[in-house]
Amino acid sequence: MPPTLIIVLSSILCLARMGWADGGAIQFQGDAGSFHVTVFTLPPILSAGSVDVTVLIQDRSKLNPLLDAHVLLDLSAQTATSLKKEAWSPPPCAMNMPVSLADIPAKLNHGENRLLYGALVQVPFSGIWKLKINIQRDAETESVSTLLKVNPPPPPPLAYWQLFALPPLGVLGFILNRTAKGKGRSSGVAGVQELQNRRNT
Repeated sequence: MPPTLIIVLSSILCLARMGWADGGAIQFQGDAGSFHVTVFTLPPILSAGSVDVTVLIQDRSKLNPLLDAHVLLDLSAQTATSLKKEAWSPPPCAMNMPVSLADIPAKLNHGENRLLYGALVQVPFSGIWKLKINIQRDAETESVSTLLKVNPPPPPPLAYWQLFALPPLGVLGFILNRTAKGKGRSSGVAGVQELQNRRNT
């Protein structure tokens, strides 16, 4: 495989990984009953649109991760302003928007980190939002909440730049691959002709 094609493919994989990275910024860390809860969001600086929320639940005394809990997320707007800016989504995504921002299930193994419960939450518009995490394990039910500052959404080309970048990279990879194959064929033909000339002489 030509080195240029390897570079292009590596760039595509890098962009995909940047778009779906794990973890993020810590938005809350504290205790609730027998639980020690840490809440992460990605991207770290929030904007209206898609937000990856992940939760690490540990035993409060030993800090062992708990992998048998039932976790639900509630998101509610705390500020109502006429200046709020709604997030833009591609038409297929907009058609699949959740009707409610309450009781969103956070599933284990949501990302690469198998210890985190997580869900992809669509924040409709900018402002101050209250994120409530409801945790149930055996007979114990607890909840924690934190406030999130959500900035206005970036323009669509900036918000979805990975998607806009992938097609040109794919075309560039195809062109470089064809060019490399063409050079290989021409050098092969030249080698055969040179060999024939030596034999004739």
